[in-house]
Amino acid sequence: MKLIANWKETLTGAWSVRLLILAAVLSVLPIFVSLVSPDLLGLDPLVFAAIAALVNLAAIPARVLVQPASGLWFRFRRDDSGAVRKKTLGLLAGGGVALASAVSFIGQWEGLRTEAYRDIIGIWTVCYGETRGVQPGDSYSTADCDAMLAREIVAFEAQLDRCLTAPVPVGVKVALVSWTYNVGAGAACRSTLVRRANAGDLAGACHQLPRWNRAGGRVIRGLTNRRMSERAMCLRALEAA
Repeated sequence: MKLIANWKETLTGAWSVRLLILAAVLSVLPIFVSLVSPDLLGLDPLVFAAIAALVNLAAIPARVLVQPASGLWFRFRRDDSGAVRKKTLGLLAGGGVALASAVSFIGQWEGLRTEAYRDIIGIWTVCYGETRGVQPGDSYSTADCDAMLAREIVAFEAQLDRCLTAPVPVGVKVALVSWTYNVGAGAACRSTLVRRANAGDLAGACHQLPRWNRAGGRVIRGLTNRRMSERAMCLRALEAA
């Protein structure tokens, strides 16, 4: 266990902490009130009973009410780190056949290795190119690797959807997410391909895919084959739509 990075801000500014303290105080007050007699406080017995009841009831809103004006609470609600924002959820993020199709299509180009290995620059890698947290000796089932790839696909789709605003058929989305997964979301969002798609020229966007077949300034046969396959899927989806 370790402290979270912003523990001081959370401790001093989080309404959950403030409300826990308030609830603790309110939990103690009824005991204090029950031990004190009305005569000692100089109160009418009915007034004293009302105060005791209110103190007990006040513990309920202390548990459920949150002050929306809190800056920390506002930032917490807007924070989407480590998650896919609802407004960016796309066709593939819904799961089912669409996501399974994307896993199958992208997986065939990425290549599957269920045992951890060092990649060309020495980084421990497993499954469909996963590197995060991979250690020597790690081993995964094909199902585990497919689930890992599915999470990455959903994340890349969310990144692509931030710049791809045009609605597209499922097959087009699979092809474009495959391309984005390979070239990176930054390059994809700056591309002529996305600009054409957003302008409504989806066929023109599909035909842009074969241009992305170079690495290190050289045409790579594997990339050429992948781009041609992505274009074929893209155009088939448009014909079927």
